[in-house]
Amino acid sequence: MRSVLTRTGLILALALSLGASAAVAKPKPRPSAAHVAAVKKCNEDYKATLKANKSLKGKARKDADAKARADRKQCIANAPA
Repeated sequence: MRSVLTRTGLILALALSLGASAAVAKPKPRPSAAHVAAVKKCNEDYKATLKANKSLKGKARKDADAKARADRKQCIANAPA
C-alpha cells in the first residue's frame, strides 16, 4: 500500500512539474509575411544559381556553389523581420 501511494505521489509531482513548465513556456512568434516572401525568393534564387552552375566543371563549380551559399546566407540575414 505504501509503495502504491509513493508511486502515485511521484507520478503526480512529475505531471504537475511538466504541466507547469508547459504553461510557462511562450510560443514562438510567427515570422511576418514579408519575411516569408523574402526567404522564399532567396531560396528560389539559390536553386536557380545551383542549376546554372551545373554547366561548370571542377574548381569553378565548387567556387560558384560556395558563393551561392554565401549569397543565400546574406540574403536571408537581410530579410525583413
